[in-house]
Amino acid sequence: MSGQRALRACAVTLICAVLVLLVGTGSAAAHAALLATEPGQGAVVTTMPATVSLTFSEPVVVALAGVQVFGPDGARVDDGHATHLGGAATVGVRVVSHQSPQGTYTVSWRVISADSHPVAGAFTFSIGHPSPSRASPDRAVTATQPLGSKTTGVVYAIVRAAAFGSFALLVGSVGFILFCWPEAITSPGTRRIMLAGWAGLLVTAIATLLLQGPYANGLSLDRVADPGIVSETLTSRLGTALTVRLVLLALAGGYVVLLCAWLGHLNRRGRAWFMVTGVVLAASLAATWAAADHAAVGFQPALALPIDVVHLLAMGGWLGGLVTLVVLLRPAAVPGTAAPTLPQRAVMRFSSVATGAIMLVIGTGSYQSWRQLGSWGAFGSTDYGRLLLVKLGTVGLMLGAASLSHRWVSRHRRVLMGVGAATRAVDGAAGVAGRRRHGLRGEDTLRRSVLAEAALGAVVLGVTALLVNAEPGRTATAPAPGPAHHVVDYDTGGPGGQGELAVDIDPAATGPNIIHVTVEDPTSARRDVAELRSELILTARSLGPFPVPLRRTELGVYEATGVQLPYRGAWTLQITVRTSDIDETTVAVPVDVR
Repeated sequence: MSGQRALRACAVTLICAVLVLLVGTGSAAAHAALLATEPGQGAVVTTMPATVSLTFSEPVVVALAGVQVFGPDGARVDDGHATHLGGAATVGVRVVSHQSPQGTYTVSWRVISADSHPVAGAFTFSIGHPSPSRASPDRAVTATQPLGSKTTGVVYAIVRAAAFGSFALLVGSVGFILFCWPEAITSPGTRRIMLAGWAGLLVTAIATLLLQGPYANGLSLDRVADPGIVSETLTSRLGTALTVRLVLLALAGGYVVLLCAWLGHLNRRGRAWFMVTGVVLAASLAATWAAADHAAVGFQPALALPIDVVHLLAMGGWLGGLVTLVVLLRPAAVPGTAAPTLPQRAVMRFSSVATGAIMLVIGTGSYQSWRQLGSWGAFGSTDYGRLLLVKLGTVGLMLGAASLSHRWVSRHRRVLMGVGAATRAVDGAAGVAGRRRHGLRGEDTLRRSVLAEAALGAVVLGVTALLVNAEPGRTATAPAPGPAHHVVDYDTGGPGGQGELAVDIDPAATGPNIIHVTVEDPTSARRDVAELRSELILTARSLGPFPVPLRRTELGVYEATGVQLPYRGAWTLQITVRTSDIDETTVAVPVDVR
């Protein structure tokens, strides 16, 4: 397959993969989503609960001052010790106020997702009746649940981008030496690239370990060395991954030293062992990202983890190899001298390796995009989607630059392989010089196109770091838990047997719920009926029917409190309306329980 045909195949793969994958939908992935609260959002209860709890879509870590409760007067009424309640996905705090004045209470919360990113929010509930609150959700979050230091966030993003770049330098330079041109190990430039990649990974791993705590808890940079915060990070999923990364970097350092010392003296079998060892080390380093980020949580983690590892390896091999090629493609010291043959053959080998890496990046990246984005609308409505568009556009520009490189390699294939050596031997001195000048100009074109690829690759790495920290489109566009409202018509068939039922389920989430049913006649006036009964069914699990006892609270208003919904899914609330001794009907109300 020629270079241009390979690039066309890559472009077609990109378009087809995105079109096919984005057609499907799936459950939310990565970044914990709030599923239910107790009391529910906007609920009105008679007495103060002993605890306030929140249930999330995945295990979470409670941040410092993770759950706080404020009374109608703005005063704290919790004990200040947020903790897990009955599972890693449920957190809460005890309420210790001896007096529970009626009115609206505000709960602000901040937790850390299983993928190491912070999530924050607030909700309200009322005792007795709603009332104006001096501690609004926005004020509560701003005042006591810091949304995050902008400086810390910027530094954290830079460190993440530098870590990806360092990984690419180390993996790409070693890969270029092992698979494209072993003699490049003697180049001081190549050795500097390997050293820069290894040292960069070491520094960024330590910096991430120190920055994760302040970033996740919304604190400033002066807390990076806080022993308590660092200890908390070390016990987290990301802390474990960073610890493993540091151990692997110690092994990688020894590997690079031995590579520099032994590669020139090894036979084919020895080089094969070095290749296998290098691939294992590189894949293990890549896994320390995959295991602590979006790939490790959500749906299909068993598939997403290896795909993420392959994506990182292909990215590192491509971009790091480009940087190595830029360093090795230096202008000749003396104009008119012939360029070395082996580096040019290495260009051809790298062209083939890069084509394969590009196809892997596109294929695995398309799956990741589908898994994290979920819908076409998320491209423009979420930060993740907009960043993904920037990344796709930049990758497209990289493919354009790569086409120039492939075109040059294709044009000069015979010369690069030395086929034209005999022809050059019989040419006159002027003809040789002219051809060499033409070759130098061609190499200048190759050098510029490769340099453009590498520069665009740096942009891709920066956007990738932002994507890692951004909330995936699936969770950003997922409906927040809250009351469900439905209006259905009924007709019992008898005189005065027509009207509407206004049904409210709060919070329409797993756990206790309140169901309100308001009966109205065709003129929208409330009315009582002879009987109103209901039951719940979850067809997907063959559960039910569960009776829901409704009691009349006022004219035309019926209520059931403490209705337990044990599972998420599409429930059906069946309501039977009887308007006389013989006239009745049953209507179905869909309830999407989150």
